[in-house]
Amino acid sequence: FAGGINEEWNHDKIIKALENIDGVKYILAGTGTKQYIDFLRSLPGWNKVNYVGKVPHEEVKNIYAQSIAGIALNYSNQAKNEGTLGNTKLFEFMEAGLPVICSNYRLWKEIVEENNCGICIEPNNIEEIKNAINYIINNPEEARIMGENGRKAVIEKYNWKTQEEILLKLYAKL
Repeated sequence: FAGGINEEWNHDKIIKALENIDGVKYILAGTGTKQYIDFLRSLPGWNKVNYVGKVPHEEVKNIYAQSIAGIALNYSNQAKNEGTLGNTKLFEFMEAGLPVICSNYRLWKEIVEENNCGICIEPNNIEEIKNAINYIINNPEEARIMGENGRKAVIEKYNWKTQEEILLKLYAKL
C-alpha cells in the first residue's frame, strides 16, 4: 500500500489479519499522524510490516513490483455500500498488474468481478482479509491471471483516454 496511512484504509485490520500468516510482509509506504502510526506499531502483527514511510512516486512502482497483491480496504461513511470511483487506489493496483483485495463496494465489486482481477471482501472483517490473502498466496497462477486481467482492463477501459472519448461523445450528443 502506498498513500495516506489513516483509519479509512483499515491498516490495523490488515495487520491483525497478517498475525498468523507466515512468509508475508505488508509493505506500507506513506505518511500518517504520529498517533495512528504509533497505534499500528503497537499491534502484535507489526513485525509483518515493512514500513518505508514517504517515498518518491517513482519508488511506488518498485514497491508494487515486489508485491503479490494490492490491498485497498477502504471504508467511508461517504461511500456507504456504493463506493466511489473518485479514489484511484484500485486502478493503481490494477495498472501495476496486481490482483486486488478490495472493499466490496458495489462499484468496485462490479469492476473486479467483470474483469476477474481480484477479491472483494467486507473491509472490516479480519477473517475475510486473512482468507483473501491466503487465497492469493496459495493460488499464485490464478493471482497472476487476475493481475494480468486488471492491467488489461486499465489499458483498454479504465484510463483517462477512454474516459475522454466517452465525455466527448456525450458533449457531441448534447
